[in-house]
Amino acid sequence: MIHKKISTAEIELLAALGGRTSFTSVAADLGITQSAISKAIVALEERYGVELVVRGRSGCVPTTELQRLRPLLRQAHQALGAVEAELAGRGASISGSIRIAGFRSAISQLLPPALNGLLSRNPDLDVSIQLVREVGGGVGEQVVQGNADLGITTSRPPASLRSCRLGFDYYLLIRPEKGRQAAMDRIILWNENCSSCVPEILSALGYRPKHKVSVQDDSTVVGMVGQGGGFTVMPRLAAHPLPAGLKADVLTTYKRTMWLCGNSIAWSSMAGRAIRRAINKAAKDILDS
Repeated sequence: MIHKKISTAEIELLAALGGRTSFTSVAADLGITQSAISKAIVALEERYGVELVVRGRSGCVPTTELQRLRPLLRQAHQALGAVEAELAGRGASISGSIRIAGFRSAISQLLPPALNGLLSRNPDLDVSIQLVREVGGGVGEQVVQGNADLGITTSRPPASLRSCRLGFDYYLLIRPEKGRQAAMDRIILWNENCSSCVPEILSALGYRPKHKVSVQDDSTVVGMVGQGGGFTVMPRLAAHPLPAGLKADVLTTYKRTMWLCGNSIAWSSMAGRAIRRAINKAAKDILDS
């Protein structure tokens, strides 16, 4: 029977251990000795009857069990920081760390105006940004798996996450201003979730291009169209800024919705709330509602 509950110091230790292969860097981060870390790990293993690290000549390797706990440890560690920030008072500068995942156009168009002012006012707030392609589970899956705290996605987030709708942007039909007829024989597409509706859009508009080119990244598409390689249909934000020499028709019937999602700890933390407000404000200025 387990009589002693896990302490905040032990949670911080396990969270810091993460994917490390040596106690040395962990000891430096936590300001304790390697011996103290080793004793604490042994005590946890004996208390819970589970192996947390495998020790060898090259160092210590976290076991599958410890790796499985990483998302929960991250959330628990983040919750401790949120409690500390709340106790420090609302008037104080916001501190802590938040990891944001998003697809390319959200990161390049939404996050800079959202975060620049916030970060300059709160120098102790650390933000890391991860580019995630919206393929399969995309951004939402990264948040669910604990690899990000907040995410901007084009897919409706799973029910296990907190979320809100940011807005939407219309699809555009983009083609060269010159050589229009030749360009309309070839559609250029990219491989992400929000491009899956393009064949339906083309069919509804009566376009039947003879050829198709598929690329991995949406930023390549506009460049190819600009060089006369064909035409495309893509969301406005993904095409911004539209290069000179291209013509864009707004397809008001077709749009993609953008969502902000996050785990419950980050969502309700002081840092998370501030970032959510900033992103929502930027979205109101940039996206359609």
